[in-house]
Amino acid sequence: MHLQISGALDLERTRQMLDRADQVLRETGRAYLLADLTQLSGIPHDSRRAIGEWNKTHDVTAAALYGANFAMRTVTSLLFQAVRLIGNKHFELEFARDEAAARRWIDAHRARQSGPPVDA
Repeated sequence: MHLQISGALDLERTRQMLDRADQVLRETGRAYLLADLTQLSGIPHDSRRAIGEWNKTHDVTAAALYGANFAMRTVTSLLFQAVRLIGNKHFELEFARDEAAARRWIDAHRARQSGPPVDA
């Protein structure tokens, strides 16, 4: 699942993203998140809460993020750490320098999982 987020990740877009992730999980049994955070300016509290709640009942396989500035990398890291702790989840998170590196990381993760590739 490839996301390109510009501006703040508001609740409506968060719900759309989570609905799509749910669909991918139901169809394939896995959900890899590839996200371009180049233009992300923030993740409001209600969106962070929705992501946390969703992750209590859903399992993202792994996430590769790229383009995040220092502030957004920090916020995103804290959000994923909270999801891991609250939901008692284990998934890998990678901050890559660009889209190509993020895609390579996801491909390598898929290979380690020894399952057939699923389009991002």
